[in-house]
Amino acid sequence: MEKKQTVLLAGGLIGAVLGAGVAYLLMTAPSDPEKADEPITAGDLVSLTGAAAVIVRKVDDLRRRL
Repeated sequence: MEKKQTVLLAGGLIGAVLGAGVAYLLMTAPSDPEKADEPITAGDLVSLTGAAAVIVRKVDDLRRRL
């Protein structure tokens, strides 16, 4: 198999596993009545966006090394 195809396959598998993991976490969220009323803050969203940017940066770094 060609190197590009192998990398695409690995990326697809990693994305599928991450997507399934996130779906599982969202579906099995504990129903805590005390935290249900707590709103999502802008800081939460900024933190999540920053984490996603770090992941994209790391993947780009790996891509450049291949």
